[in-house]
Amino acid sequence: MSSAPQKVLVAEIDWPALEHAYGDAGDVPGWIEGLGDAERVEESLYELWGAVLHQGTLYDSTAPAMTSIAAALGGRQTADAENTAWLLLMFADTVRDYEQVGLEDPETVALVRSARESLIGIARLVRPLISDDGPEAAAAALLQAAAHTPDSARHTPACTTRAPDSTPSTHESTLDPHESAPHTHTCTQRMVDSAALDALAARAGSRPAGDVEQACVAALITLGADVSPALADGDPGLAMAATLARIAVGGNQTRDLDALVTGWELAVEVVPNIAFGVDTLPEWLSAVNSGAAAHVLAALPVPDEAAISGLVEVVIGSRSNAAAAVRRLPALAALPGTEPETMIAALRQCPPTPEVCDALVALAEQVTDGGTATIGSSAFDTDARADAAFALLRAGDGRWSRPMAQALLTNPAARGLMVATSVSGRSALGHALIREHAPSATMLVAAILQALRRNPPADPSRDGAGHLVTLLASWPAEAVAGALPQVRELLGVAPKAVADALATWGDTASIDRIREASNSGDATVLLALARLTQDGNDFHRVLDADLRYTESAVLEHWADHADPRFLDWCRSLVGTEPATSVYQRGDQLTALRILAEADSGAAVTGWPVLRSLIDAGTEPIEDAIPLALGWHARRLLPPEACTDFEALLADLVVTDRTNYSGPLVKTGVAAAIALLDLGLPLPGTPARVAKLVARAVTDEWARDLGLRLAERLTVAPAPVRRAVAKKLRSLVDRDERFDSTGDIAVEDERALARLRPILHDLEAG
Repeated sequence: MSSAPQKVLVAEIDWPALEHAYGDAGDVPGWIEGLGDAERVEESLYELWGAVLHQGTLYDSTAPAMTSIAAALGGRQTADAENTAWLLLMFADTVRDYEQVGLEDPETVALVRSARESLIGIARLVRPLISDDGPEAAAAALLQAAAHTPDSARHTPACTTRAPDSTPSTHESTLDPHESAPHTHTCTQRMVDSAALDALAARAGSRPAGDVEQACVAALITLGADVSPALADGDPGLAMAATLARIAVGGNQTRDLDALVTGWELAVEVVPNIAFGVDTLPEWLSAVNSGAAAHVLAALPVPDEAAISGLVEVVIGSRSNAAAAVRRLPALAALPGTEPETMIAALRQCPPTPEVCDALVALAEQVTDGGTATIGSSAFDTDARADAAFALLRAGDGRWSRPMAQALLTNPAARGLMVATSVSGRSALGHALIREHAPSATMLVAAILQALRRNPPADPSRDGAGHLVTLLASWPAEAVAGALPQVRELLGVAPKAVADALATWGDTASIDRIREASNSGDATVLLALARLTQDGNDFHRVLDADLRYTESAVLEHWADHADPRFLDWCRSLVGTEPATSVYQRGDQLTALRILAEADSGAAVTGWPVLRSLIDAGTEPIEDAIPLALGWHARRLLPPEACTDFEALLADLVVTDRTNYSGPLVKTGVAAAIALLDLGLPLPGTPARVAKLVARAVTDEWARDLGLRLAERLTVAPAPVRRAVAKKLRSLVDRDERFDSTGDIAVEDERALARLRPILHDLEAG
C-alpha cells in the first residue's frame, strides 16, 4: 500500500477546527507523521494517547485521528507497529465503554455514534495486517470484531446469509453463538463484509497455529461465523480460543465451562491473544460473563490469588451470580494453607452473611503482624486484622472490637495504620472508625493508648496519632477518663487533635498546657483554649490567627453569637458571591444562618447570595435549600422572594444544572423534596420525575436523596407513582450493582434493602 491513503486522510481534515484534551487539534498531523520516524514514534504515540484519547475520553478529533493512524499502520508505515495497534485497540475499548453507559447528552451520543462508525473504516484499513506476523496482526484481527459488534449486540448477533457467490439471500437467521454457520455470513447489525470474514478464516486455517490464528478464531466466533474448518485438526490453542470466545459472547454451555476448568493453565496463556487489555484470566472472565466466572472459578480445585480476586469481581459486578461466589469464598478461607490476608481482603468486600462474618473472625485470629500497601506512589501501614474488624463493624457484628484491639496492641506500626474502606481506597484508622460511628469499648481504649505509646513512624506524614486522638474524642468523656493523662502528654506531638479533644471533653485542668501551646498562634489550639475558658478575649485571639481551613470549627464552637466582632467576621465569610470551593460554600451557609438568627433582617440581605448558591446547583445544595426553606417558613423573606424561591425550585426540577462532568444529580432531587415540603406539586412530566429519582438512586453521592424522594412519592398521583415504580423496578431487577463510595457489593445490598419496600409501596399504591 502506498502512502497516499494516509496523506489524503490527514490532509482532508481541518485539524485546528477540532479539539483534544489540551485544546485545538492542529498538532495532531505532526504526531501522526511522527509514527513513521523511529526517533519520534515513542513521543508521538505518547502524545496521541494523552491528547486525543486522554484518560479514555472521546473528542471530536479522536475518530479522525484514529482513522489516520489506522491508515499508517495498515500501510505498514509505522516505526512501532505493536504499540500503534495497541492505541487503536484502546480506542475500540473506549468506544465500547461509552456505549455501556446510558448517554443522555445529544452531543456525546453523536460523538460516540461517529466513533463507532469510524471503527468500520479502521478495521478495513488494518485488514491487510492479518496476513502478517506479530502483535499488530492479532490486533488487526480483533479490530475486525470490535468494529462490527457494539457491546449491546454481542449476545444476539443477527446475521444474513450470503451464498458463496456473495449474492444476497432472502434467508435470515439469528445465530446462537455456539452454533456453526458458514463464514460467509454477515452481521446485519454492522454488515461485516465478506472480505473481513474471508481474511480471518484464511489466517485461522494457517499452520502452525499461533497467537494470530487464535485471535482470528475468536474474532470469527464473535462475529457469529463458522470456525469448524480451523478447529478440525484439534489444535488445543485454537480450541481454547474458541471456548473463550464463546464464553465472551455470553455462552454458558457446560462443555465450554468444563473445558475451561480442565484447561485453565492453557487458557491463561491464550486469553491475552483473543482479548485486549487482559490483566488476568479471572478478571477478564468476570467482566465478560459473570455467570461463567462464578461457575468456573468456584470449580477450580486450588484457586490462586487471581482466581480469588475473580470471585470478588463476580460479587462486585453481578447481583444474580454473587451468591455462588459468596458461598465459595468462606469455604476457600477454611482450606489449609490459605493466606489469611488474601482471604480477608476478599471477604471484606462481600455482603456480610453470617458465614462471611464467621470467616472474617476466624481469619483475623490467624494474623500475627501487619504489612504495607501501596496506592500510587504512596506506601501505607496496614493490618489485615484491622481490615477484618472494620468489615465486621460495618456489618453490625459486635465481634469487631477484639481483632481491632489486637492489631493496635501488637502491631509496631499501629500509630499509622490505614484501613481498607473500598476496593482500592484506604483511610486513616481513626478517621474511618469515626465515620462508621464506632462505639467505645474499654479494651479498645486501652489498645489505642498502647498504639499512641509506640514510636512514631520515620515519615511524619504516616503518623496517625492525631486521628486516633480524634477517635477518642468522639467518645464520651466518662468512657475515656483513664486516657486523659496520656492524651495530655501528646499535646506537643499532635497539638491540634489533642487540644480539640481536651476541649471536647471539657478538661479544664489542661487550660494552662493549652495556653502555653497556643503561643504558636495555631487557630485550632487557640479555639480549644477559648472553648475551655469561655473567655471573650480568648475567642477574639482566634480571629487574629490564620483561619484557613478552620473556619467551620470556629463557626461551630463560637460561644457568643451576639458578639459584634464575630458577626462582622461572619459577614466577611458570606461576601456577595458564592465561594469557589465546597467547604467555603458550606461556611457561607453556616454564617448566613448565624446572621439571620442574630438579626432577622440579615435573611433579606443574605438572600441574593443564598439564591445564587441554590441556582448554581453545586454542593452543598442539600444544605442550601433547607436553609432557604427555614427562612421561608419563618417568614424572614419578603413575599416576592418567597415566590422567587418557589419558582427557582420548580426550575431546578425541570432544568438540569450541569458542570464539566454532566448534570448535578443532587440538585433536582433536593429541589423536588423542598417543593413537597412546601406542599406544592412537582412540575414536569411523570417521566421527568422518574428520571430524577432513578438518576439519583444510581449515583453514589446522591443515593440517599433519591431514596428519600422516592419514599415521598409513594403518595404522589398515580401517573407519577407508576413512572417512578417502572424506573426503580428496572434498577432493582438489573444484574449490575449500583456504584458506591466504598465497597460496591456491601453498599448495593444496603441500597436494595432500603429500595425494595419503597418500590413495594409505589407499586401497591
